Amino acid sequence: MSRFIITPALFLAAAAACGGSSSKSAMPPKDMKWKDMNADQRKEYMEHVVMPKAKELFVAFDPKYKDMDCKTCHGPGADNGSFEMPNAAMRPLPNTPEAFMALMGKDAEVQRFTPFMVEKVEPMMGELLQMTVFDPKTETGELSCEGCHTLVDEAGKVVPSKKHAEHQH
Repeated sequence: MSRFIITPALFLAAAAACGGSSSKSAMPPKDMKWKDMNADQRKEYMEHVVMPKAKELFVAFDPKYKDMDCKTCHGPGADNGSFEMPNAAMRPLPNTPEAFMALMGKDAEVQRFTPFMVEKVEPMMGELLQMTVFDPKTETGELSCEGCHTLVDEAGKVVPSKKHAEHQH
């Protein structure tokens, strides 16, 4: 399960979800692709399209997300307006498939969240952002864990993402 050749997508999407007070005129046309939206359009799209769908999905998974907002995914970036992803305040994930599988084998929360993220969140975000979801078999795709979570090596040190350097938020 090689979920770690990834890009800043999953909640880069959520990044825009919390745009604050942008005007309705910033809402992009329905047929506009995420990659073609400007920052104001992305914020509107996140707030009015992505966030409601994401919140519904997360609340169905666990009612503790009933107060889900921009900070849930973007952490401090929601406060400072950068909406930067990945969010260092979110739980970091191991940077190798082997280390991730070892973590899954011993951490009940990772066991609980992984199927939800892989089977529900990633496909929804891929569809909403018109991005291909990472495929561990082919190691291709634009959207995966690394879009929201920082990756760490065995010593717990954050490792840079090659994919993030390729994609600007």
